[in-house]
Amino acid sequence: MERWRFHIIAAPDGSPAAIRMYLRVGDDESAWPRLQINVDGTEVPVDDQPVDYEAPEWKAIQIVKEAGSSEARWEELKEKLRAQVAS
Repeated sequence: MERWRFHIIAAPDGSPAAIRMYLRVGDDESAWPRLQINVDGTEVPVDDQPVDYEAPEWKAIQIVKEAGSSEARWEELKEKLRAQVAS
């Protein structure tokens, strides 16, 4: 069973600005595959911005869809993290 973590990063006005996605593999959190996207689904470098809250996947998907992205893009990002584990 896959385990995921979705951290929401807020803009200065408190609205969601970015999401950090983690595929939780193994016990070493620093080794988990991760990526970061703007809420529109555009991948950006993982930074050290503070996390506003951890969201369930359905909420993270809702945020990106409201910003104009799609579930297909969401699945593409998850596949990218899965590929890091397979290699």
